[in-house]
Amino acid sequence: MKAPGYSELARQVLEALSRGDVPGFTALVHPEIEIHTARDVYRGADAAEEWARKRYEHLERHFAIDRLEARGDEVAARVRTQYVWRESGLVGDEEPMTIHLAFADGSLVRWKYGEA
Repeated sequence: MKAPGYSELARQVLEALSRGDVPGFTALVHPEIEIHTARDVYRGADAAEEWARKRYEHLERHFAIDRLEARGDEVAARVRTQYVWRESGLVGDEEPMTIHLAFADGSLVRWKYGEA
């Protein structure tokens, strides 16, 4: 069976986070992962798991994928980050953005928010 390509790995990462599947997300990360957010940089698998567990009181964060652009071991994921009301399932807010994902050894090694 063929190993998944980087676009497929990027899709798996984003879908796991959208489902709130922290174990599924952490299974895809490299031990030396770096997650760059607007506020901080999370380094290592334990910090990545802590970041993935963060929740909003009444909202869930989903990543609606518009396009995945793979170049070598990097993928630019053009997404709409949706903040969905937990009780109703309705989208409360949506923001287009690009998430730059890099892979090493078949695992996510870098996540960095960029411009849409």
